[in-house]
Amino acid sequence: MFYLDLDELEMLDKSKRLLGHNRFAPYSFHDSDHYQVRSLPIRGSIEAFLKEKGLHDEIGKIHLLTHLRTWGHVFNPVSFYFVSNRDGESICSIAEVGNTFNEQKMFLLPSDSKGISQAVQKKEFYVSPFSDLDTSFHFRLSAPQECLRLSINQSKEGKTYFRTALSGNRAGLTDWNLALYAIRFPLITLNIVFAIHWQAFVLYLKGIRARPKAANPHQQTGVRPYIVNHNHPIY
Repeated sequence: MFYLDLDELEMLDKSKRLLGHNRFAPYSFHDSDHYQVRSLPIRGSIEAFLKEKGLHDEIGKIHLLTHLRTWGHVFNPVSFYFVSNRDGESICSIAEVGNTFNEQKMFLLPSDSKGISQAVQKKEFYVSPFSDLDTSFHFRLSAPQECLRLSINQSKEGKTYFRTALSGNRAGLTDWNLALYAIRFPLITLNIVFAIHWQAFVLYLKGIRARPKAANPHQQTGVRPYIVNHNHPIY
C-alpha cells in the first residue's frame, strides 16, 4: 500500500518514472478511484466531505493510505485518510470502504488527544453477502509512522464475530522500490479480488447463508454511487 500526501501528487507524477497521477503508469493514482465531489481534485473532495459532516477546522495535511492502480487495475477494500491541522495535530481519520459492486462508503472517525481515531459505527453497507447490514464496525486507526497497525472489527448485538488487522513497515518511495514491487507484486489488486471471491466460495461450501444485495436497500445508506430504488435515492 502507498501512503501519500495529497499535496504531493503532481510532484510525484513528475519525479517518479513508474508512478503517474491521473494517467497510465505501472503505478498510478486516479482521483476518480476515490471519493469525488463534482469532479473536484481529491483534496478538495475530502475537504468538501468534512464540511458536509460539520467539521470546519483549518486543515493542514491530508495523507491517504491506499492501493494504487497497478498496470491499470485497482481495487481497494478500504483506504484510509489521515487529516491533521496546520500544527500537525491529528483532527480525524476517514475510512473509505469499498465493495465489489463499485460502491464506496465513507466513515468519519474523530481523533483523540493522542491522535488515535477510535469509533463504533453502524455498517449499513453491503460489503459481504455473509455479513448482515445492521452490524457495527469497530475502528481503531492511527497515522502510520515507521510501523503501521490498524484494526477494523465487526460486531452484532454487542458480540464481536469478525476481527481484522493491517500491519506493516515503512519503505521509501523510490524508483528502485517501485521497480522491485512492480516485479514482485505485478497483480496485487487482482489478487485481492481473487482472494475475496475464493473466501466467499469457501464460506458457501461451509453452508453459510448468503444475503442478497437487493433484499434490504433501505439498510444501505450513505453509499456512493447512490443506490436507487423505485426512483428514490438512498443516502
